[in-house]
Amino acid sequence: MDKISITDLNRQGGIGANSHFIEFGQWKTVVDVGLHPKFVGNEALPDFKKMPDDSLNVIMVTHAHLDHLGALPALARRHPDAKILMTTGTATIAPRMLRNSVQVMKMQRAELNIPEYPLYTTHEIQAIADRIIPVDFMRPYNIGIGEDGLEVEFFPSGHIPGAASIRLTHEGRTILITGDIQFEHQYILDGAYTPKLKPDLLITETTRGDTRHALGSREYIIKHLLNNIKTTLDRGGSCLIPVFALGRMQEMLATLRVALYDAKIPPCQIFCSGLGMDIVNYFDLLSRQHGLLRFDRSIISDLNVRRPSRNIKPGKPPQEKGIYLLSSGMLIENTPSYNLAASLINDPESAICFVGYCDPDTPGGQLKECKPGDKFYFKTLNFETTIKAEIHNYDLTGHADRDELVDYAKKQNPANILLTHGDPKARDWFQENLTADIPNTTVHNPGPGFKLTL
Repeated sequence: MDKISITDLNRQGGIGANSHFIEFGQWKTVVDVGLHPKFVGNEALPDFKKMPDDSLNVIMVTHAHLDHLGALPALARRHPDAKILMTTGTATIAPRMLRNSVQVMKMQRAELNIPEYPLYTTHEIQAIADRIIPVDFMRPYNIGIGEDGLEVEFFPSGHIPGAASIRLTHEGRTILITGDIQFEHQYILDGAYTPKLKPDLLITETTRGDTRHALGSREYIIKHLLNNIKTTLDRGGSCLIPVFALGRMQEMLATLRVALYDAKIPPCQIFCSGLGMDIVNYFDLLSRQHGLLRFDRSIISDLNVRRPSRNIKPGKPPQEKGIYLLSSGMLIENTPSYNLAASLINDPESAICFVGYCDPDTPGGQLKECKPGDKFYFKTLNFETTIKAEIHNYDLTGHADRDELVDYAKKQNPANILLTHGDPKARDWFQENLTADIPNTTVHNPGPGFKLTL
């Protein structure tokens, strides 16, 4: 029986440059090729030196967030003969996300003096687009012939449109990779579907391992979010909702459209900007041509969405009141949400409402732990002030709850589980609870660069 070997290529561990090198018998594949959002230059890349150049048979991407996709051209350059597989939805979105990454790196090269930026070019992105093989959900794709071949199947993971869990089968052995997964239905997208497979190895995300189960259903949490938005608007303030440009912005637009129709919030101006507005058009296309989600671009006119003023300054609330859906979701420095947070933070009439995961080391993760009266420093703006705006946290992330993932693992009943995509405390929680709940399963939590062989 052929061995399975897995190496985590994320140099720093945690959540970042998500990438695994999998040797499955004769087949060599990398699943996901992300950039680490907390590092710059070559340090943001996975550790490609863990495998010889021009040695991969196939590269697979679970979804189009840059922490899973952003280093794809840099890896593909080293492996020109490798097939590149992703779902039809991800294949549609990926080139646009990569082009945005190039533009960001060009700006960072000038601002931060990073000579290796950009890490790839728009010409390389086009070359990647020509190599991508789009694969429909639940349509097995075979590489090689007969028993020696590798069978690949994508299942909808419910995280964002196009996002997938992946099954790899070779010589009767199976690996199941959750990718980023969400079981609850959202306004624009159904939850994950994966049949019971009893794999030899389950590679599972652990993002919310350090987060207790949300109090109440998704509908209950949305109700409280809308109540706080209404209260903020009624008293004359503005509400900032930091969002990821891909997925969370469009889901919140759909949420607000339903809320306005049902009079849960008063008529108001809604502001969005940047990449997220472009993604609206891609989601419209995926909805009309492929039926992958419930979304259309009429939402922009229905909500009369406008771009925010560029004249936003720290400590001075914007003159135009309303709801601001701005990226990044983690308030990464020099992004629209970061700049607007600095504008609103000392306004007691306004509120900042987080609706997704924030890395604890990012400005968003730090601000989520603050309360009115605390001091907060916006480093790149050289601006420190006392927090007077309300800070709210709503568990509306696109990731499954930790208890749901434990139940999912019990359903799959794998021989082995490999933990990934989580901070140390999150992984420790899963290590303890999965070991207790599935005693016949071996749970592995290797560090960065460690090669696990089964």
